[in-house]
Amino acid sequence: MHIVCKKCGRHIEVSQDEYKGCNHPIDRQKYKAIVSINGARKTRDLQTLDYDTAVKKVLEFKEELLNPVKLSIAPKEVESKPILFKDCIMMYSDWLENVDVPFFERKIRRREYIRDTIGYICKLKDYLQKNTKEELSVFNVDKNLVNSYFEELYKKSKSISTYNHNIRANKGFYKFLIETKGYELFNPMAAARLKNESPNPINASDTDFDKILRSCSSDNSSIHTYKNGVRKKMYRPYIKEAFEIIAYTGMRNTEAISIKYSDIVLDENGELDYVIGVDLKYEKTHNYDQSKPTKIVPIPYSPELEDLLNRLDYKKHLGEDRYLIGPDENITRDSMAKLLSHSFKFYRDKCGITTKIGLKHLRKSFLTKIEAQTGLVESLGYQKTKRVIQNNYLVKPEIARAVKQKGFRLFKKEDERNAS
Repeated sequence: MHIVCKKCGRHIEVSQDEYKGCNHPIDRQKYKAIVSINGARKTRDLQTLDYDTAVKKVLEFKEELLNPVKLSIAPKEVESKPILFKDCIMMYSDWLENVDVPFFERKIRRREYIRDTIGYICKLKDYLQKNTKEELSVFNVDKNLVNSYFEELYKKSKSISTYNHNIRANKGFYKFLIETKGYELFNPMAAARLKNESPNPINASDTDFDKILRSCSSDNSSIHTYKNGVRKKMYRPYIKEAFEIIAYTGMRNTEAISIKYSDIVLDENGELDYVIGVDLKYEKTHNYDQSKPTKIVPIPYSPELEDLLNRLDYKKHLGEDRYLIGPDENITRDSMAKLLSHSFKFYRDKCGITTKIGLKHLRKSFLTKIEAQTGLVESLGYQKTKRVIQNNYLVKPEIARAVKQKGFRLFKKEDERNAS
């Protein structure tokens, strides 16, 4: 009998140290029976984590091999179901990673998604465990304690998405136990509801954005002092152009600063036609294994975008695999986006702007203007559905102003009615 890793298949034996290249934790391992009969090697995975039961299963397996007639009507082996909450979390983690999952039921998931999902469930488990002296079982979870946990989380969460991620993770966990594994237990997450997003998106006005751009300077006034006393300079040489490319392309922060000179497309006259952006959020969520074509977003021409590209000398570097923003910076695009977000808020406060706009609101401004002036925001592919755009991006007062500017009226003028 051997101990085998469920993830990489290597024999671990009784040592938890790295062995034969395996460094997975011990709770990811299983017992495996290996029996030699008449020169042939027979194996069987044992569906138990208990040592004494595993030994018994090995002896039964050997007896079956020695008496092949008895194998004709073998009883169907019942899958063992862990009871402890922590063991069920580990089982769910294996399932998310497609360990022992049938081929047609497998689903590719990002490592970060699995990590965060299991993390949310573990937080609930820790909260529940504090209120009991015994090992927590999935069959004795107190509904009132679960409600208390999410009630506290609802009040403390500054981010709506963080609260909703917690809800989705734990609902998915109980759905897995009840529907996939067939546990007959009470679902304390059955009545859980997501926290509503704000129905009224806001945007960055042209005046506010212009103030922020003008305030970007490298003088001493660009030093921010944090609550812990740490002083940090918020200015970077590329910061103004970074704010502009986010505003003029309508892409998410990381997507906008990831645009390269090779993404610029010219028309037949050699002038700027459009710029190619990549929907990184879609790529991470729906094209993790690169099995589909990359989802691109054709960023439309605007005079502001062309002016920015001219300042970045795009015709000199056209076709180069080189970032438009901070090409020589030794920093990841994700880290740069985070830094830019903090800097934008710093310069916003420096200008005395009281509206709580962030760098992400530049995307809302862009999509609102596209919709108000052309009505083609959905066709450009910035979002998967128009419903997402309508609910989360379009600033309704701006649409109303655009309708007014187009001369909207319900009825014809009196002289027009008389003429007809």
